[in-house]
Amino acid sequence: MIVAEDHRNDARMLRDRDERGWGLDGVWADDFHHIARRILAGDDEGYYGDFRASVRDLAVTLQQGWFFTGQYSRHLQGPRGTDPRGIPLRKFIICLQNHDQVGNRAFGDRLQHAISLPAFRAASALLLLSPETPLVFMGQEWAASAPFRYFTDHVPELGRSIVHGRRREFGKFSQFRDPAVREQIPSPQAPETFESSRLDWSEHEREPHRGVRQLYRRCLELRRRWLARADAGHTRNAMRAEACGDDTVVLRYDAGDAQLVVVSRLRGSGAIAVPGLPPQVLIILTTEDAPFAPGGDVPDIRGGELTFTVPATVVLAFTR
Repeated sequence: MIVAEDHRNDARMLRDRDERGWGLDGVWADDFHHIARRILAGDDEGYYGDFRASVRDLAVTLQQGWFFTGQYSRHLQGPRGTDPRGIPLRKFIICLQNHDQVGNRAFGDRLQHAISLPAFRAASALLLLSPETPLVFMGQEWAASAPFRYFTDHVPELGRSIVHGRRREFGKFSQFRDPAVREQIPSPQAPETFESSRLDWSEHEREPHRGVRQLYRRCLELRRRWLARADAGHTRNAMRAEACGDDTVVLRYDAGDAQLVVVSRLRGSGAIAVPGLPPQVLIILTTEDAPFAPGGDVPDIRGGELTFTVPATVVLAFTR
């Protein structure tokens, strides 16, 4: 299997060779990460400036595979992306974090360090139950407490250049315009920078990490059962993604005589009416259920109306 790590949204990489493509098995599709990060954590500098904190844009991205299909990019100062129409969604690799997106942050902080656990659980379920192929970064599956910092082991002269260059690069961001603040960025050459990035493999048996791990396992089980049944990774018309209000994404999967509905409220609280839900639905899980979030705030579900007190994902099913 050959997967490209490439930010250009170039559909040629994924198209078959008889379509003048490269015939690759997959490509990292960063747009999902960038929009999700804007929605969840509010990042808006650098390449994040090309994206809006919009659940509508996130729904479009999940429906297409990526968001930029030729639009102008202010960050790149030119058009970015191509039309991915017809390419199976399983070929798009999406994530909430990876070694670049975490390691290239000044302090190596992970998404769960910047947002609430309910929001992290909600976004995790959306990632794992999307038709694209989810990438899970080491320790993400239990909301690891350790950062993942950029570390190096170069000869001293090169090492000093790396340290100074990294701190100078962060000077472009408002948070680090003060040289004294930049000096606080961990040195990639320092042994403690590496040591602090080691995972604590015992914490996944303790709350709240244990519950997050249980959620990841359960969502992967649902993915194997329902998404394979709908063949959503291969057949684009088996899934529909749409925004519901300003804070919620809805995925609908057709699986023969049944439909699976994933309702992900990524921020805020309140009631939403999900169109098309019958009065009687089977509640498969919510990310605030006790096995995943002891003492969690489970959404109130009454037919097609869902009331959230915290961000959460709800998975429902019904027969036609």
